[in-house]
Amino acid sequence: MMTAPDYTAHWDEKFRSRSWGRYPPEDLVRFMGRHFRAADKRAVKVLEVGCGPGANLWFMHREGFAVHGIDVSPTAIDIATARLASENAGIPSPAADLRVGHFAHLPWPDGHFDVAVDIFALCANTTHVIRQTLAEIARVLRPNALFYSKQWGTNCTGHGLGRQLEPGTFDEIPEGPCRGMGVSHFFTRAEIDALFGEFFGITAIDRVLRSDIAANQQIEEFHCQFIRPR
Repeated sequence: MMTAPDYTAHWDEKFRSRSWGRYPPEDLVRFMGRHFRAADKRAVKVLEVGCGPGANLWFMHREGFAVHGIDVSPTAIDIATARLASENAGIPSPAADLRVGHFAHLPWPDGHFDVAVDIFALCANTTHVIRQTLAEIARVLRPNALFYSKQWGTNCTGHGLGRQLEPGTFDEIPEGPCRGMGVSHFFTRAEIDALFGEFFGITAIDRVLRSDIAANQQIEEFHCQFIRPR
């Protein structure tokens, strides 16, 4: 098994030096509501890989889910832990389980989770790390569990710029949504089908293409829904 690069210092600096969104994306809210509205949420174990400072975990914890998160940045985990403790105090949800670590080596047992979430975290890696992480996510999900993932597409401003590490993966990107974010992989739909399809069944993929006029950039996103096979 190949060792994942250590991006701890890079992401610690990012989480210390910039402001991050406080709220989850609307598409994640819809996904969780659509699939778990009638569920006993306290019994639903959710894992977010690359959870950052916790905007998505904050929402899911407030909704009553049993949330778990992992991030390579101790700073991010400290921020997320403090936010849940201060803003979600008294909410009847199971205690959050937040850990520092690399999601290519998940510290949970096989079949532990009912749903996994990735919001532009896997794509901050090379393809071998992404594949390794997908295998780990599949391992810790129970059969028929769900996986929601968002990826950048190759029609994003910034794709093809900076220093190319491999096909589709770049560093030192000078513009676009991945500007200054370090290693970033941009997917085609065919690549998502092939790579994610090694581990999961595909249940839905929405392609979102929009223009950010103020920033003079184009953004392509893939909002992906998968299921862990039996």
